[in-house]
Amino acid sequence: MNVEDAFKIVKLAFENKRVPHAYLVVGSPRESGLQLAEKTASLLLCTSPEEPRPCGECLSCKNVISRNHSDTLWIEPESRSRIITVGIMRDILLPWAEKGSYTGGWKICIILFADRLHESAANAFLKTLEEPAEETIFLLVTDNPEALLPTIISRCQQLNLNVGRIPPAEPWRTKVAEIMSTHSNTSALHVLSTAGQMVELFAEIKKVSEKITNERVKNMRQHDFDVDEDVYTAWVSSRAKEIRSSVYEAIRDWFRDVMVQCNILEDESDVPLFFPEYKEVTSQLAGKIEPLRAVQNLNMVDSMERQLEHRNMREDFVFSYWFTWLK
Repeated sequence: MNVEDAFKIVKLAFENKRVPHAYLVVGSPRESGLQLAEKTASLLLCTSPEEPRPCGECLSCKNVISRNHSDTLWIEPESRSRIITVGIMRDILLPWAEKGSYTGGWKICIILFADRLHESAANAFLKTLEEPAEETIFLLVTDNPEALLPTIISRCQQLNLNVGRIPPAEPWRTKVAEIMSTHSNTSALHVLSTAGQMVELFAEIKKVSEKITNERVKNMRQHDFDVDEDVYTAWVSSRAKEIRSSVYEAIRDWFRDVMVQCNILEDESDVPLFFPEYKEVTSQLAGKIEPLRAVQNLNMVDSMERQLEHRNMREDFVFSYWFTWLK
């Protein structure tokens, strides 16, 4: 369903005084899922006496969108590992859940990228979810619900905003396709060229992440909230890691197109591809390798991601090594 259809369900529950204590919003934590979470929080906290609600104009609605409402708590991965730690649950969420509402109404906790809850954090959160306070609601937003504990999922009403798979974000998808379309491992020079372009792309991602974080910090300081250097660095790292995940997925999509074309007949011209605009290029690549080799390409991308994101190895070394083998 789309955001508006999902919101109608939420609003009907609100009007009938049957709001569940938790919604699992399956959608992009930066797009559709975030939009529904904002609309839901605004609905519950809007102070307008007239319809339509939320009005979007009252101070409460504006504070929800700017993440400054006293009765909302926003949680998302902010460590460099992109994990929501048990410390966040213990030191922030649990004390918040035990306090009453500042405005005498609803309290809303929005957990973005809920799939990034560490197991110990998820177990700590589960205790709160099992015994929620009155007029307290949790909105868990994720595009990967399978990663959540089944016991958490079972205690939430699910709103599925996904229609099929969520594609890698732009402009990174297009940039990856441009790099991959010229990649060749036939010589060291070609490999170094691809690796160099990927390093430059990651540097661009860092700059974009810093720009986004600077805007966030600026907005918080306008409301008398300060951010220390460690938190700022973690925010930049977290956002960059999120964007890089789109890059890895786009590379996988490229090699998925190659793999598909390794297994089709010449007259099957209507096979859907992730990069149809590069069909001629991926078709030529498919003609040079066996299907098993195409599958191995995907496994190599997984290994490349692990080395960069979990082992923190140098980008130039990792890209140079793996693009020697990727073809």
